[in-house]
Formats: sequence, structure tokens, C-alpha cells
Amino acid sequence: MTNMSAPSSNIALDKLQSLERVLIRERAEGFTNCKYVVMGAGDEVLLYAKEDSSFLNNVLAGRTRAFQIDLFDTHDEEVIKLRRPYTVGADKMDVCVRGATAAVVRKEMTFFKPVLTINDAHDHPVIRVKGPVSTTAHCDFELFQRDKRRIGAISKRWSGMTRAPADLECFLVSFPGDLDVRYKAALIGTCFLIDILFYEN
Repeated sequence: MTNMSAPSSNIALDKLQSLERVLIRERAEGFTNCKYVVMGAGDEVLLYAKEDSSFLNNVLAGRTRAFQIDLFDTHDEEVIKLRRPYTVGADKMDVCVRGATAAVVRKEMTFFKPVLTINDAHDHPVIRVKGPVSTTAHCDFELFQRDKRRIGAISKRWSGMTRAPADLECFLVSFPGDLDVRYKAALIGTCFLIDILFYEN
């Protein structure tokens, strides 16, 4: 993987660096105007995400809308910024960690299974995210390195499998514990993009 200077220290990033999986819940209670909450071991809240897009943009563009999603730690300090610009070409999303470009997520043009690619800051492929033919309420988007070795998954799960209220979306993101924290951040952002592309009403 491409070497980049490490992002500046942050407690949430330090905790994320040691984890092998995170749970993502949509619109969890107790976080005003948030879109997602990212949780670590023991349901500890690491980050919460807020989307910045207009109501008109949501209504007219829907799943193809441009957006910015900012992720904050529990002290309201911005940690990750996701930006999906409007484009008539291939879909992409930029990922910044602590103000520095960390990754670019691109959606590939495919006929059957949905595929997204997580690229490094120089737009070189690092991780391939391959979904199932049918994106049901319980399925896996598998993660592969460039050598085609499976390293984890973004798993959509029935909300009833957690203690979250039944009307909340739930994802489990698993990855190697020693994966660069920037790519863990990009995988969290990719989970949001998958939710918007395939599961958002």
C-alpha cells in the first residue's frame, strides 16, 4: 500500500486503528441531526456523521445527489470528511482524514454485481469492494486486496440482530486490525455510500 504521512493524532482515530470491526447504525437516538453513528467494541461511540445536502437536492437527485458528510468524535472535533461531487461520469467520493486527502472511492460500471474501488490519495487501487447480485436487507459486500485476497466485508444486517430500534439501518464493517487507519476511514465512508446507493428509500 502507498505510504503517506500519518494523520495528526486523535483519540477516535487511535481507537479505530486498533479495531478489527465497527458497527454502523443509522440515525441513532441521542445525536441530534446525525445520519450515522460509528461504534466500536462494547457499543462505544467513536464517531457520528452528519450529511450536508439540501432538501431540494435530496428530492431531485436522490441516490445520485452530491453530498458532504462530516464525521465528528464525541468532543465535536471533525475527524473525517467525505465529499461526493456531482458528476455526469463515473461516481466518486473523496475521503479526507484530519484535513488531508486519504483516499478516493470510485464505483465501477458493472452489469451484475456492484463493485466499488478504494484508491489511495494518488488514485491508485488499494481495495476492491464486491457486492452480491441481489442487495437484500442481509448481505455482504466483500473486501479484496489487489492480490485478490479477501480481507473483510461490509455486511448489511437486519436491525433486529442488534439492540437498535427496529427502524434503524445496521452495518457491520470488518477489516484487518493492522490496516492503515486512512483505509479504515475510507471503508466507513464506502459503507455510507453503499447505504445511499442501494438501501436508501
